[in-house]
Amino acid sequence: MRRVLHVLPHRGGGAETYIDLLEGIEGFVHARLALSTGRTPASAATSLTAGIIRAARAARGADLVHVHGDVAAALAHSPLTGRPWVWTTHGLHFMRRASGPKLRAIEYALGRAIAAAGATICTSQAECDELLELAGESAGRLRVVRNGIELPALAPQDARAAARAELGVAEGELCVLFLGELERRKRPLDAVAAAQRAREGGAPVVLLVAGEGPQDAAVRARAGDAVRPLGRRTDVGRLLVAADALVMPSEREGLSFAVLEAMGAGLALVVSDGPGNPEAVGDAGIVVPLGEIDALADVLAGLAARPLQTRRIGAAGRQRVATALTADAFRGGVAAAYAQAATVPDRAATAGRA
Repeated sequence: MRRVLHVLPHRGGGAETYIDLLEGIEGFVHARLALSTGRTPASAATSLTAGIIRAARAARGADLVHVHGDVAAALAHSPLTGRPWVWTTHGLHFMRRASGPKLRAIEYALGRAIAAAGATICTSQAECDELLELAGESAGRLRVVRNGIELPALAPQDARAAARAELGVAEGELCVLFLGELERRKRPLDAVAAAQRAREGGAPVVLLVAGEGPQDAAVRARAGDAVRPLGRRTDVGRLLVAADALVMPSEREGLSFAVLEAMGAGLALVVSDGPGNPEAVGDAGIVVPLGEIDALADVLAGLAARPLQTRRIGAAGRQRVATALTADAFRGGVAAAYAQAATVPDRAATAGRA
């Protein structure tokens, strides 16, 4: 069995789900190490150096190192140079939110990481396109491997009715789910405002907001008939059974597992046109312009008025997961990147010439 060390910027989030799915690749055992003890800048500042040292030491006992996210790749690629390793972009959030001198420094560090790694795994074509210029002669090491999931069984109608009753969703209401961290990038307040406007216009829309984060208080302040804050939930499957649609109005994503899980459960998807979202839903969802709350409200009202169309959109999304975004295809793509990394010689010398 080959040993893979997964290096994360912190514990939690989509990277953990990603690694969980990789446990299904035969011939590998997986260990995890976080560079930071927390997700806040303060916790990162006090723990990153020690985390990088731990990662470098742990890498010596691994056959392959898999780094997750552009923060970890930018910070950890030098200590890992000389080991077979790959990294996954996971949305390029560090790079995409930067500007000016900070952006140039990040781009330089990521260019070196691409040159040093055996493969760079992009979760979307949009990410690959953004990295092409930075990759230079190492562009051939960029690989698009879209996230995928196991297709869940559809819940029976009585389970759906029970879940909706438990959440206080009435018969005939369009139950919309927002699922994710309550932070600015995810734009939960856009979803809240759109649900309120749709309800004020007479549409029977109720938005369930599942998650916690910096905008939690702002979400809770707008609770009412149209908006039901749920806080952090561990019963996501139960929420997906109850909901008719999922809204993801975020500024940017990689290829969101929340979106894939909702599609797999047969929910209608309504997403922004921020990077990653349109690529996830393809033609099996509704894409609205980022930040256009009136447009989002109109879409929710339209879904509430046409339940049959809502179910058809949900069925199309489920079919997309079943054919194009499967766990097997995802694992096969990552396994191919692992094989590629094992054939790339002299990473230390390559990185030094970047």
